[in-house]
Amino acid sequence: MDKFFVITNEKRDRDSERAIQIRDYLLSRQKSCDYVAIERDSADTSEEIQRIRALSDDTDAVIVLGGDGTFIQSAGILAPKKIPMIGVNLGHLGYLAEVDKENITSALEKLINDDFEIEERMMISGTLVIKNTDHGEHFAVNDIVLKTTGSSVLSYRIEVNGTYLTTISADGIIASTPTGSTAYNMSAGGPIVEPGTSMIVLTPICPLEAVSRSVVLSGDDTIVIRVINSSSRQGRTSGVYFDGTGEYMLSNNDEVIIRSAKDRMRLIKLSKESFLEVLSRKM
Repeated sequence: MDKFFVITNEKRDRDSERAIQIRDYLLSRQKSCDYVAIERDSADTSEEIQRIRALSDDTDAVIVLGGDGTFIQSAGILAPKKIPMIGVNLGHLGYLAEVDKENITSALEKLINDDFEIEERMMISGTLVIKNTDHGEHFAVNDIVLKTTGSSVLSYRIEVNGTYLTTISADGIIASTPTGSTAYNMSAGGPIVEPGTSMIVLTPICPLEAVSRSVVLSGDDTIVIRVINSSSRQGRTSGVYFDGTGEYMLSNNDEVIIRSAKDRMRLIKLSKESFLEVLSRKM
């Protein structure tokens, strides 16, 4: 690898100190490198995000400094470019950020010497249909979450490939990728899924039903989740979140259509450690 770019979380990397260290190290090895500092909730129109979107397709690798949140944010922006990514964990608990900050130099040497593998992970898309109008497609690395606003529950009607599955009264629904199965899905009692697989996990959030379980579906399935207001809950709304950001509001009969995204996240793997070994260590 010869051409690098660094994305750093400006709150975790004060004054971009580590990003500058990485850039200078790579330049000393006659490699190309630049960097940008972003906030977790940087607007799509910000200069920093536009710099990432404008990255040349021939960039060999993007190094992301921060936690899983920064990595997920960066992956959503970069997926159409198919540039491999690797994360350096400056946070607390990172499943996606493979490199610890103490091992940055050795990781850079492996990248320079092409001593790595590339693993692809599925992403999901959600198309919002509000008042029978298509409001566009949005993407997620971890999950798409519908969450009832206020203190009341709503009912969510679920169809899979045009076939009615169930209606659940709950605080919300999580549609998770295998990568996101160790995030909100796990906290809500959903199953942990091997991240290299292609499937979508539906997990209710605090359901009213005495028996309500997660459902694991194929990555080829198309899922429609519709908000259903009962007569006693007219006017209640549900927020929709893509990887925890970008709240969109759904009301009665509005829906989100969820399917596997065309683009996939490309992860650089330096370690030979298996997913189960990583899971055991992280937990």
